[in-house]
Formats: sequence, C-alpha cells, structure tokens
Amino acid sequence: MQEAIYEGKNITLSVLLDGKREIRELKKSSAKGAFSCPYCNETLILRSGNNRIQHFSHRHSESCELSIESERYHKQVERESKQHSVIKNFIYDELKMQQKLKKELEVEYGYLAKGAEKWSFYPDIIVKNIDKEIAITVLTNVTQNRDEKLASQIIKRNTYFKEKGLIPIWFIENTEQSLDLARHVIHLWEAELNLAMKTPEDLMGETLLNEITCDQSLFELFDYHHQNTPDSYKVRSLYYIQSKEDSIQFSVRRFIEDRQESPFRAFVLNEGYEISLSTALLATQTLQLSDPKIEMQLRDSFLQELQQKEKEYVAKQKEIEDTRRTELLIKHHDSSKRQDSSKNLLTKSHFRTAILEYIKTCSAILINTDDVTEYLVLNGASNECYNTGRYKIYPDVCACLDQLTEESIIELSSKGGQRNRTYAVKKYIKS
Repeated sequence: MQEAIYEGKNITLSVLLDGKREIRELKKSSAKGAFSCPYCNETLILRSGNNRIQHFSHRHSESCELSIESERYHKQVERESKQHSVIKNFIYDELKMQQKLKKELEVEYGYLAKGAEKWSFYPDIIVKNIDKEIAITVLTNVTQNRDEKLASQIIKRNTYFKEKGLIPIWFIENTEQSLDLARHVIHLWEAELNLAMKTPEDLMGETLLNEITCDQSLFELFDYHHQNTPDSYKVRSLYYIQSKEDSIQFSVRRFIEDRQESPFRAFVLNEGYEISLSTALLATQTLQLSDPKIEMQLRDSFLQELQQKEKEYVAKQKEIEDTRRTELLIKHHDSSKRQDSSKNLLTKSHFRTAILEYIKTCSAILINTDDVTEYLVLNGASNECYNTGRYKIYPDVCACLDQLTEESIIELSSKGGQRNRTYAVKKYIKS
C-alpha cells in the first residue's frame, strides 16, 4: 500500500519522497515503528526491491481489508496526473465543510465508504444526501495518445456506479478543453462525450430549444458545420475543473449533441462561465453544479442571438429572391427586344421544327420543358408571361414534346406535374 499515518497525519509514500526524504532514511523510520495503517492502526514497514516498487506492508499480519481496497483504488487512478489528488482533496474538504452544517449529508472517499463491499471500481468521493448517493470522480490526462482504452473504461465505470445506485458526476481537468466559439463548436475526446451529463439546467435549455419554431434548423442558422439535422435537440453538459494556487475553479460547458463518431464534436451553446467550488458543490438533493442566475442570463442571450440569426436568414433569402426576379425581368426584357427586332415571329406551327433543331444542337442527353421554352422565346417565340412568371407558350411546348415522345424521338424521364418535365434524348437523334 502507498498510504500510512506518519506523525499524526495521513500521508502517501510519494509525498514523502517528493519531500526529498531518501528511501534509506524512510526505512530507518519504518524499522522504528514510525508508520501505521490508517485503517487498522497496525504498524507498517517500508519495503523496496527489484520486483515491486516501494510500498508499505503490515508488519505482523496480512493486509487489512480496507488497505487492500485502497490499493485497488490507487491502481485505478495511477494513470491520473499529479493534479488529480490535489483537486480531489479540495473537493473533499469543501464537502466536509458542508457536512458540518447539514446533518443529512455524509461525505467520504469512495474506497473508504464502500471498501467493505469490495467494489470493482471506486469513485473518488461518495456524497450521501438522505436517500441519494452521488459518485464524484475527477479525470485527468484525458487524451487519445495517453490511453486509447480510456473511453471504454469510462463507460464501464460509469455503468458500474449507476448499477450500484449512485448518481455519477465527473469533473474533467480543464487543460482538455478545445473550443472554437466563433464557429460554435467544441471538439471532444470520446471519453469527454461519454462523460457528458444531463442536469436540470440542460433539460430546461433542451425544452426551450425544442419549443422554438424556426423555418431553418438551428445548426443552419448559425452556419454550424454539421452532418445531420436532428429531429429534436439534445442538450448535455461537461464540467471542467482546474486548481489555481489555493483554490479550485469550475467551468460549465453546455452543448447540443451532434457527431457521435470520431472526430467527436458538438454545437456549443455559449462561451460558458466559471463558478467557485462552493457554488458548484452546493449540495441540495444533488450537487448544484451551476449558477441559476447566470444560466437564465445565458439562455436569454442565446435566444436573442437566435432571433437575430433568423432575421438575417430571412433578409438573405429575400435578397436572393429579389436578385432572381431581377435577373428574370432582365432576361424577359432582352427577349422582348430581340422579338421586336425580328421580322418573323416563331409561331406555334414552327415549334416542332425548332425543338428538333434544339435537340440536335444541344449537347445534353437530358432536356427539360423550361430550357426548351426559354430556347424558343430566345429564337422568336412569344415572351408573354402569366402572373406566376411562367411563359404562356409553356402548355404548347409540353404538347409538342408529348408528340415527339409518341414518335419515340424522346422519352419522358421525370414528371413534375405543372412544374417541369425532363426527357431523355434518343441516341440516334444525337448522331
């Protein structure tokens, strides 16, 4: 085991070695009974050798049950950074302070609270509040190259805690954040995606977004690069944590689910905010993990931004439509000028000949009624239009094309009712 009571304090062997104490000096202290087990108070001796790293062991008996479970837990967290224990202890101390004020609150390190049950995995801290138990775990070193199996391990541990009746809450080391707020994107490790939670604040935001009626999806309004437009938006959150000298700071990140495969990414709702340890860990039925007043302000701010994006989208669509109409008017005007200058108007009786000429000279294998109609207008047919903007010769063009279909010169490929029809040109006509 790595823990011991030394000079009245619970301390780890790594801390003693980091304090510039040499192993031979610690062995002398050990031989004189300076170390004892924090769980059963039996004297510990310090051992070191070629086969095992330096460790404490019980002098007169086998290891006690809790020390065995302590070893199981410490093996579980050996992949974590040095900041892990610092952050964990800050959280523990804050919750212990609350325990003094709330009789219904019980706070303990995970392996101490559940060691007698010999669990397969332990959270860092367990908080019991009346009939609810919360499993708090701090995760550091969350990178693909450090631990490729981390995502599956996280899923297994998360599932295990839920099966044991605990509410899992994960805090991720702040260094792992990857945000591009200008594009509303948060890039994620798979482990981060698996640890994202759905809190009451997430449900409020989710309900609000799904009640909003927009002609376009939220992703499209914000020009967010996405794969699919969801039927409904699913909001989740991540909680990043970092130590700042003598304090701990939390960052709240809320996002809408998007890509569920590598590279993992999501639509981040806002720039997030930082809250103090005492605010984040305020224990009611569960942990607060947010500032309700700030959450309300962020939701209102996002709705205002969404409304502005919708206005911009409508204005852009109107601009596109106005441009299209202007181009159509210009085209009709040019056609009218050409018609006026033409001595011989192309009449209905000449449509068949003109269409056959179009088919022979056209390089396309497929033709459609709109293109044929436009060709006839440009070559002298009437350019009069209905109020809808469609040429009045359109029905006659359709009738002529139907006749050519009956003669097997062309064949109908698709039909759009009164809108547009597409025809396939027979190969021998193209020769």
